[in-house]
Amino acid sequence: MDEFLKKNFNKFHIIGIVFGVFFSMVYWAKVGRFSDNFLKSSPVLMTIWGVLVGYILFDLMFNAKNRDKS
Repeated sequence: MDEFLKKNFNKFHIIGIVFGVFFSMVYWAKVGRFSDNFLKSSPVLMTIWGVLVGYILFDLMFNAKNRDKS
């Protein structure tokens, strides 16, 4: 379990999650509050969306960086 967490949850993932939450909250504050879309109108769902997108985006960037080293 410890190896799994070290491999799939490092400092790049944490940074990605923080950026994802920040930008999703900014987006919700500017656009989402007044939307009829259930995803955009809920700050909780927007936060979850930001966590997922930030994690995946920074994971792709981190893996690309490691692939270039090999």
